[in-house]
Amino acid sequence: MSDRLVLKQSRRKSAGVMLVSAAFVAISLRMIMSPESFSRGSDESNLLLGWFGLLFFGATALPVLRSLVRPTQLILTREGFQVHGLRLKPLVPWNAVERFFISKVKSTKFVSYTLKTSVNFPMQRAAALVTSSDRADGRIPTYLERGAEEVGALLEEWRLQYSVVD
Repeated sequence: MSDRLVLKQSRRKSAGVMLVSAAFVAISLRMIMSPESFSRGSDESNLLLGWFGLLFFGATALPVLRSLVRPTQLILTREGFQVHGLRLKPLVPWNAVERFFISKVKSTKFVSYTLKTSVNFPMQRAAALVTSSDRADGRIPTYLERGAEEVGALLEEWRLQYSVVD
């Protein structure tokens, strides 16, 4: 096994999402510029719907555009793992992780993890209380090169290999 492994977000998938977002932004702009050209609804409702679509799909396009330039990465090293996305998250040492498991939110699978109670990551634990219903201290992005089950098995393999016994 190598001393370092980097899994990256797929640029192809990001490009597909960007195309869909761009199409909806274009439709929204058309609704704003000529609301009367749409046969359904009043001009006012078409205009309102156009502004809503522009704000929603425009806001969706921004992080996707960022991911085309700088894709999210999961970096595995002998010391631990780190997610490098919009911002670099702190390194989580292998011996700080109690377990990795698959969690599901609606139809999306995540690789989640819990930290050992002896480990003090206060900011991470506070964020987990707000965002997690499965008692996870953190989640790994799902849109990497591999499926959630494969990423979870890989993380567990690295944890067992590089954890230092407390």
